[in-house]
Amino acid sequence: VVTPSYNQGQFIEETITSVLSQQYPRLQYIVIDGGSTDNSVEIIKKYAHRLDYWESAKDRGQSHAINKGIARCTGDIFSWLNSDDVMMPGALHAVAAVWKRHPGTIIAGHTEGFDHTGSLGVKKARGLSLKSFVRFWEADYHWSQCSTFVPLKVLLEIGALRENLHHCMDHIMLTEIMARGVEVSYVDQIVGRFRFHGESKTVLLKAEQTMELVPALRSLKNLPIVVQDWEWDAEIARRVVELARRDLRAGRYGAGLKLLGRAFATSPRGTVGDVSSRIMHRARA
Repeated sequence: VVTPSYNQGQFIEETITSVLSQQYPRLQYIVIDGGSTDNSVEIIKKYAHRLDYWESAKDRGQSHAINKGIARCTGDIFSWLNSDDVMMPGALHAVAAVWKRHPGTIIAGHTEGFDHTGSLGVKKARGLSLKSFVRFWEADYHWSQCSTFVPLKVLLEIGALRENLHHCMDHIMLTEIMARGVEVSYVDQIVGRFRFHGESKTVLLKAEQTMELVPALRSLKNLPIVVQDWEWDAEIARRVVELARRDLRAGRYGAGLKLLGRAFATSPRGTVGDVSSRIMHRARA
């Protein structure tokens, strides 16, 4: 397990203790801090004697930090746990039990969302497949990176994470692993807790994540899942429309209209389809 961290001093101790308290006998736990300027390093040092490795040094972003940790991993099963998320008690034993029955598979468990008020509900992992990850806009699936484990051997074969990606590196990682024929097994229990807070990338940048995801998926070669060029363009246009609506709601009319023009130029079908579907949704509501 690798934890990348940067200035998450208010959360990182809970993250670290949630992993160390697993009492899993063959745990290898690595913390890669990006040179935090808050109290993160002080907290990490409290647990340094129980970590297999830790460092605090400037890096090129989250993917680079995780890759630095991956380079030191020697086990069979890999996951990373961000420094604002939490691993549930018994998670590693449950994952290992599934691995023994289905060795070499991706293992996905359920995820509980939470914030400062408490639990926000549980989403069960389901529907993970190569098709659902490539044609994600059509898919009925759910997964969370903090509750997903992959075979380290295959991860190394694909070259670990793409360091030019900042929002969708986990999605692309799983896509590349599944493209090699790796199947998915499920843990029927809550494995991780995903924290929602104001600085969370998932909270802040949903549309931007997809804007990064589509070109990254489009660049993958020899996928057995067919996607036409116009479908990629339409999905980009739909996400640009999301950004445009955000600007228009905030009163940034010039920026919003400019984005709408960009969406239409990318894909008239995607732009009109997005607007039409929302009008119909509101009419039905």
